[in-house]
Amino acid sequence: MTHLMKRTLLLYLGLSLVVLAGYASAQSSPDVTGTWVGSTLRGAATYTMVLQQTGNRVTGTITGAGTDDGRVEGLVNGNTIRLWFDQREDDTPALSIKGNEITGMLSGTEITFRRVGRTS
Repeated sequence: MTHLMKRTLLLYLGLSLVVLAGYASAQSSPDVTGTWVGSTLRGAATYTMVLQQTGNRVTGTITGAGTDDGRVEGLVNGNTIRLWFDQREDDTPALSIKGNEITGMLSGTEITFRRVGRTS
């Protein structure tokens, strides 16, 4: 009976590892590649970001941010993205990614971006 219990335990452990590996791969970072349009909470400004993601690195452009218009770089970590402007001189707090929406603080105001197009 001890041999049967060890065998069953090993089988259970093996199946658990397979399930955990599948869960971990399902929890991978979202892909933010595409065109995003955002507006501030008060609607005072409209921003457009065109992003391209490779792995967890993001590059692209942003318009509507005034002095921060131009090239943008970033890193995706789980369900957050952090962006850098002006060759990493200025950065944003971590913005939250949920499906086709990115929310958080940008240039001192609350903003919501929505994906309007996906580029390849």
